[in-house]
Amino acid sequence: MREPEDRDLGLRASDADREHIAQLLGRAFAEGRLSSEEHGERLEAAYSAKTLGELRPLISDLPVEFAPPSVPGQPVTQPSDALARYSSGEQVVAVFGETKRTGRWLVRSGLNVRALFGSVELDLTEAILEQREITITANAVFGEVIIRVPEGVILHDEGSCVFGSRKLATLPGTPFGPETPVVHIRGVAVFGNVESKRPRKKWLRSR
Repeated sequence: MREPEDRDLGLRASDADREHIAQLLGRAFAEGRLSSEEHGERLEAAYSAKTLGELRPLISDLPVEFAPPSVPGQPVTQPSDALARYSSGEQVVAVFGETKRTGRWLVRSGLNVRALFGSVELDLTEAILEQREITITANAVFGEVIIRVPEGVILHDEGSCVFGSRKLATLPGTPFGPETPVVHIRGVAVFGNVESKRPRKKWLRSR
């Protein structure tokens, strides 16, 4: 697999490129090659990078190949492929803060959620799914992603953890049929948490 030529480094980075580098940094952190502080700094730089040239130095001292998905001639199938394929579309991001999506809102398939030292809450109680079966990519890095799931929705956890936790479960007794909404949850939890919770009680929501 070739390294990108210098002329490619001036290309604008895509969300898939940034997620690819974030995944490589997460693996390096898990292997003890980066300290917690180094990992946090590089991860923040990766998500704010605008070109491939800004991404490459973040892993130049690690035993990995750069090979971002956007570079012509590079195969798309990478260790981060599960993230890259579903990183397009609308984004919900929390960096050292808190972001919530509640009420009546449209949930598009391919929704990309990132919690970096922050918290994201997706409340699907009154939300409208773009289609019966959708995919959400939820990445929590030293943060948390909470998904509030109402009755009648099936969850499929298809993500992974690196010193983190994922607790995604369909409410007991939920029937499955041809019209049952299905939500696939992808992504990775790195020293973070991705979990589902029951909807808030109405009297709590109104306070």
